[in-house]
Amino acid sequence: MLSQDNPLCRIKNILESYNSKPSDSKPSPFLLLLDIDGTISEFTLHPDDSFIAPKILSTLSKLQDQLSLYFVTGRSIQQAQNMIAPFDWNIIGSHGLEIYQNAELSLLSPFNTAQLAQLNQFINESFDKNGSVFIEHKTYSTAIHFREQPELHKQIKSFASQCAERFNQFEVKAGKYVFELVPKGILKGKAIDLLIQDNDFKEKIPIFIGDDITDESGFDVVNCYEGISIKVGIGNTHASYRLNDVTAVQNFLIDLCTGLQQQELSIGETGEKYVKTHCTI
Repeated sequence: MLSQDNPLCRIKNILESYNSKPSDSKPSPFLLLLDIDGTISEFTLHPDDSFIAPKILSTLSKLQDQLSLYFVTGRSIQQAQNMIAPFDWNIIGSHGLEIYQNAELSLLSPFNTAQLAQLNQFINESFDKNGSVFIEHKTYSTAIHFREQPELHKQIKSFASQCAERFNQFEVKAGKYVFELVPKGILKGKAIDLLIQDNDFKEKIPIFIGDDITDESGFDVVNCYEGISIKVGIGNTHASYRLNDVTAVQNFLIDLCTGLQQQELSIGETGEKYVKTHCTI
């Protein structure tokens, strides 16, 4: 259920409780999980033109020292690394199929390389290379983008479904003006759950921010851990909170960074207009 409270109020309350407990050493209580496209990077007509604003990267570089940070993206690890360069941060990529952490890359699920090659050949033969539909061949999946022609939604959806029937190791994931053929059973939520279990993050409060339907499984898992799930933009969601757009996310991260630096949270450092709440800072 979407809360009308400010997510910063929840974080402030967690910090107050956390700081009241005696301890010789106090690592951050938070695990920050961030989607990229539509969350910290604006959408562009061509996905290769997307970028993360320097101000957001600068804020994240400060947050990296204050909490555990992971990107959770549909992009491949390599694509995500190009967007966050020169930083060497932890990434869950390809919708949860691969993970890069502590400078090591590994797969979280088996993968059928041969069938992806066959799928790519079939898709390439089905579309005009000079057309407005852009075929994005990723490391472990293939995305069919129609951002320039949204009216092709039904046609592309039908074609993607045919691909999934023909190449049965893959399934369709819908996104914003994109249908992507990904290995079956791959979910961001599963990867987040594995991350929390395997890295002993159970004592941390996960914060997951995403904007798309592919992020909903992540919201579900974070909610199960009594974390903070934040939907960016309009649309139905399982997230507990909402931010309007990428700019609102940027301001939220700045306020979060400032609050963690002070170990107390003061709402409104950026002037961001958050939802009115009973919480008084």
